[in-house]
Amino acid sequence: MFYLYKRKIFLFKIASLLGIKRYAFTAILATTLLSGCFLKQDRTSTVYGTITDQNGEPVDSIMVLAQGMRYLTFEALQHTYSDSNGHFEMVIEVPKKFGTIDISVPFYPKENPKFQTKYKGKKSIKNDIATSNCCITPVGEKTKYDFQLIPK
Repeated sequence: MFYLYKRKIFLFKIASLLGIKRYAFTAILATTLLSGCFLKQDRTSTVYGTITDQNGEPVDSIMVLAQGMRYLTFEALQHTYSDSNGHFEMVIEVPKKFGTIDISVPFYPKENPKFQTKYKGKKSIKNDIATSNCCITPVGEKTKYDFQLIPK
């Protein structure tokens, strides 16, 4: 009789372990599926800043261009112009095919005539730190770029 009693306990332990494994598997599966919904990367990027001349005076009507970068190719996503205070801001919904964004003040004569006629280049400042690695921005972040234009 004692032997049967032990046997029943042993069978009960095996059955309960199988049940625990099923519940654990179900919990892991549910967590994995739900994490895809809740852990999506925010693809909205904000780029803002100020454009000034060599004397620190604001410069208006200068085009700033945001391009999506994928491998070594670029695609224009959005552009804006600096206002009378030299400020610009872009809120960009970045498609999934792009891993980073390139921010630039293009030399195009037609789209950026004021820059083309009066300036020969620019200095870039990312988040208040001078940078020579202009101007890569991670997706989903808010980044400040200030540009100081160099006169001809």
